[in-house]
Amino acid sequence: MSLTKNLEFEKTSFLTKTNSAFIEQMYLRYINNDPELPDSWKNYFDDLGEELNIVANELKGPTWSPIRKEIQIDFQDTQIKENEQTEEKTSTSENQTQSNIDSIKAVELIRAYRLRGHLLAKLDPLGLKQTEYLEELHPEFYGFKKSDYKRNIFLNGVTNKKNSNISEILQFVNKTYCGPIGYEYMHISNPEERIWLRKRIEGEKNPISFTKNGKEAILNKLIQAEGFEKFLAKKYVGTKRFGLDGAESLIPALEQIIKIGGQSGVKEVKIGMPHRGRLNVLANVLQKSYKRIFNEFAGDILSSKESAGDVKYHLGASSDREFDGNSVHVSLTDNPSHLEAVNPVVLGQTRAKQFFHGDKKRNKVIPILLHGDAAFAGQGVVAECFAMSGLPGHNTGGTIHIIVNNQIGFTTSPRFARSSPYSSDVAKMVEAPILHVNGDNPEAVVYATRIATEFRLKFNRDVVIDLWCYRRFGHNEGDEPSFTQPLMYKKIRSHPSSVKVYGDQLISEGMYSEQELKEKIDTFKNLLDDQFKSAKDYNPKITWFEGTWSRYKPAPGKDKRGISGVHIEQLKAISDRINVIPSEVNPHKTISKIFELRKKSIDEGTGIDWATAESLAFGSLLQEGFPVRLVGQDSGRGTFSQRHSVLRNQVDNSRYIPLNNISKDQKQYEVVDSFLSELAVLGFEYGYSLVEPNTLTLWEAQFGDFANGAQVIVDQFIASG
Repeated sequence: MSLTKNLEFEKTSFLTKTNSAFIEQMYLRYINNDPELPDSWKNYFDDLGEELNIVANELKGPTWSPIRKEIQIDFQDTQIKENEQTEEKTSTSENQTQSNIDSIKAVELIRAYRLRGHLLAKLDPLGLKQTEYLEELHPEFYGFKKSDYKRNIFLNGVTNKKNSNISEILQFVNKTYCGPIGYEYMHISNPEERIWLRKRIEGEKNPISFTKNGKEAILNKLIQAEGFEKFLAKKYVGTKRFGLDGAESLIPALEQIIKIGGQSGVKEVKIGMPHRGRLNVLANVLQKSYKRIFNEFAGDILSSKESAGDVKYHLGASSDREFDGNSVHVSLTDNPSHLEAVNPVVLGQTRAKQFFHGDKKRNKVIPILLHGDAAFAGQGVVAECFAMSGLPGHNTGGTIHIIVNNQIGFTTSPRFARSSPYSSDVAKMVEAPILHVNGDNPEAVVYATRIATEFRLKFNRDVVIDLWCYRRFGHNEGDEPSFTQPLMYKKIRSHPSSVKVYGDQLISEGMYSEQELKEKIDTFKNLLDDQFKSAKDYNPKITWFEGTWSRYKPAPGKDKRGISGVHIEQLKAISDRINVIPSEVNPHKTISKIFELRKKSIDEGTGIDWATAESLAFGSLLQEGFPVRLVGQDSGRGTFSQRHSVLRNQVDNSRYIPLNNISKDQKQYEVVDSFLSELAVLGFEYGYSLVEPNTLTLWEAQFGDFANGAQVIVDQFIASG
């Protein structure tokens, strides 16, 4: 999208006021099934889906309601049939026509808010975002005058009411679509998903409302998040920590995902994120002890020989969290400075965990990916991960994405950081719903997170939370942001903190007094003081090779090489199973000849080529209890037509995999023809291998230098072990 188109985003629709009368006439013909309606208009209205058809159904009413007169509108607008006998009939017909037109236009107005209400949502906590006048979000665009605002309009439940008027409709759509959450879901083509979201958003029982306990839980997490950052700033002045200051509502949002997940049967949550706010997530979500983090700031752990030798805001951790009696294992993957590179690694880990749990529905293990706004829009691996999200070999049942949108990329403003209106727009390539939310409204943040989590678990698809916040300090704590963003940081310096904003709200609601709020803040600070005092003597347990990796500690001396090799009789037996193709497979005649030659070479012990040796190696591992997963571009057949590990039936196109037909007790051979990506696919397979050390996980570069496209994964993950 060009810069001009970016700035003119709101003006790209052909649904302008000038065309409204003509479009209305076309639509009336459409809902009355006019056979003369041009196909182009029929296709257009069909593509808009159930939202337009709902008008006719609403006016007819449900099957159990009293029958109403169906819409029958003369296409010549106000012309009256010549055979009408009286003025009374004429008046009735005109009133019915006007009533029908009011209903149609009212639903068009409501639909406009569903489509574009997010552009008027109150998302920016700093108030820097300017909203423009959008004609289609005003009743006058549809022909309603101020004097019409109280006129009764039949809607049959569109806004949860049978009848309404323009004033009530405006109140409803502004509260629903132009508040602290902006929803984008009308681009979703699946009607079931779109209707579910609409009902979830618009339902009478779905306001942003929390109990006293819920509000207290949110406040406590905000106090922890903000207090932790302030403590670090005071104790380690100028030290880089890439704080979460300004985006503290991320912490209660993550808590909500784990809580809802646990209630829904989720057993594990895999998290990937960059450095921004990482220490806060480690401490307040994964419950890494404060004193251990303070010890790392002192340098004692990171300088030891058992250390990973990396900076503290790159390290990962894991823990077991419990909500309402439901235990969920939560882990945060280590990451490098290369933004978004960890994404496919986390997805690969998730896929392997799902395999380990036998999680065919992909709801026992779910991934969460955190992003910065500039990186989400700028890094190509983000689009690669979306591209693989629905593929059989890489599907994880959907990812919950959270963009920590601090409206700046280091020193680069959004208008120079992307060509799209939102940083989240790349997610529309897979029709992911997007929930934009004001980070200074933590209740709205938790509410949006709840909807996103429910969507992910119900439909097994990606969903995006665009958390609008700000970065209180520079890119790091030693940076001066006013050099490049003087106006933004003038605003930020006077902007109240997250705890101040929410605390004042709860005080105004009578939930706390100022003294009670201060005592809660002081209690947490005292906890940090105690942890700080004991940090120097803290001796952490090193856990690099525990769990599934515990039996793979390297042996000393010559034993490092291990034992390899297979008896010749076993290889011949494997060959008999993989190179003799059952007749019902109906392979291509050329492939039949290839497999005959392979078997002959093994039987005679001469002329064994690479592909034949490879298949024997795979087969022997499968029989010994080791799964094999091979992934790459065209890996099933092989780029040079050398492998043929997946055979196609020439009659019905069905698949046959010889290596999965060796014996009943063998492990699985999985070969995946990957999509045309190197970085994301290699990252995925690396992540898979971290979780499944018992599986031989292979990524095959289609040509040697294709590995160049995955260099970040090689340098930052594989080379570092």
